[in-house]
Amino acid sequence: MTGELPKVEENQAPAPFAQEIEYALSLQRMINTVNQDPAQMRKAIYGLVRARIDADTAQLESSERDRLMNSLEIAIQGVENFSQRRGGVERLAPPPPDAGIGQNHASSAVTLLEPIEVRPRDHLVLHEAHPVSEVQVVEVRRGSSLLLVLSIAALVLSTTALGLVYFHERLAGLPGRFGLSGWPGAARVAAPPPPVEAPAPAAPKPPGLPKPSNYGVYALNGDTLSELSLVMERAPDKRIAMSTPISEPSRTKVPDGKIRFILFRRDLVGNAPERIDVRVVARVSRAIKFDAKGKPNFTSVPDSWNIRNISHEMRVRPVPDNSEMLLVQSENPDFELSPGRYVLVLKDQPYDFTVEGKITDAAQCLERTDAMNGSFYSECPKP
Repeated sequence: MTGELPKVEENQAPAPFAQEIEYALSLQRMINTVNQDPAQMRKAIYGLVRARIDADTAQLESSERDRLMNSLEIAIQGVENFSQRRGGVERLAPPPPDAGIGQNHASSAVTLLEPIEVRPRDHLVLHEAHPVSEVQVVEVRRGSSLLLVLSIAALVLSTTALGLVYFHERLAGLPGRFGLSGWPGAARVAAPPPPVEAPAPAAPKPPGLPKPSNYGVYALNGDTLSELSLVMERAPDKRIAMSTPISEPSRTKVPDGKIRFILFRRDLVGNAPERIDVRVVARVSRAIKFDAKGKPNFTSVPDSWNIRNISHEMRVRPVPDNSEMLLVQSENPDFELSPGRYVLVLKDQPYDFTVEGKITDAAQCLERTDAMNGSFYSECPKP
């Protein structure tokens, strides 16, 4: 087959649609070239897709267009790598011998006696005045069909490229499981790894409680442990206002009322109370006696204290890392005992201590009235 068109004499009018036929034959020569070379066919399709995307993204920003074109180039590179691995297996087979394409049919050229209408998609109408060989008619029709196939392939490839871009954006947050790291060139468009944050500095551990080495009941003031002494008198029921007098002074003194307690006793393991009372121990400052005429006589009373039913409730908590120790403290973090004498009552056993300082609480001072029928106590007018 030759690519030359029928010659027209100068005195003859140009044949209708001659330009269309020339274009069709030129396209046929290009199709024959890419038909025998799959690589050339792929390049033609790539060019169509690039032009299509370039036209569809004309209204987008340049950065977005560059990103889409970059995604298309990645898809094209993947197709090319796959085709190279196949080693040319996809090369098209030659046409069957009975098709008669490519043979010399100069002798079989005939003159068409009546018009031949070609469907609108071929864009060709052949007139009886211009003889055209059968080979040319067949090649024009085959070229139109192949152009349709190429257009469909270009549309499929462009849709695939845009789909890859869409799924790449949707799955960018899951690179370990659904990422596109296997595609050639994916490293150029893959999302950068999140910055590695420096681990937050560990919060300093609170200083541990000082722990006694001997069993007992201890007052904890700051970091200082002071062991409490057991008072020989038993603590009366809270319904009784006063205990019997205590004549022994306090042995344990703490500098202020910001105080907690550590209980270190074997009998409390698995049998610890939930709450413990700290009760006021008031000093008897003076005694009042009446003579026969009813006149009061005031006398000072040395070393005399009474446990009162005025108390402060404390909460019991376990001490970490030691099941035999318990921590006793107020639920109010700002709680502070006023200066004076107190006892920690544990199972009716009073453990004595004194908060140093000037006594200002009236509950810490008592006056005793001795009468014929017994002794009565009242708070001092001024502590």
